[in-house]
Amino acid sequence: MKNAVSFLALALAFTVLTAFTFSSNHNYIGSKQCKACHSNAKMGGISYKTWEKGVHANAMESLKTPEADKIAKGKAITDKGCLSCHQTSAKDNGVGCESCHGAGSAYKTKHAKDLAGAKALGLETPKVADGSAEKQCKTCHNEKSPTYKGFDMKKDWPKVAHPKS
Repeated sequence: MKNAVSFLALALAFTVLTAFTFSSNHNYIGSKQCKACHSNAKMGGISYKTWEKGVHANAMESLKTPEADKIAKGKAITDKGCLSCHQTSAKDNGVGCESCHGAGSAYKTKHAKDLAGAKALGLETPKVADGSAEKQCKTCHNEKSPTYKGFDMKKDWPKVAHPKS
């Protein structure tokens, strides 16, 4: 009986570990994977080009300044406290599409034809109207940031807003 309970506990632990390790298909693919569709007006979108010209696309660059060195007080540019807001994944040099829209591997090919299905697979579509966009922005633009100067959604949103595509 004792061996059976031990075996069942071990089997359950292995199943749970395997499920979380191997079945997740929510991986970051990087913003360049979004470019083909989201920079082509013919396909209904120019949001990639808008993002590419904005401050988020190169957010890592702001960590390479003398001011950033003073704030970081000897921390490496790869410090998790800095990277959590300045880089979405190693595939981006800044705050990429997936920072707001979720890791794209699962929904990448589905969302153009089946938005509801893509949302079920992890696509996030934060909206200004319902406050979800502001909530997402404030995960980084808040009092915990050493350079926080306040956040005003009405004033700041137009700087990063991109056409629906």
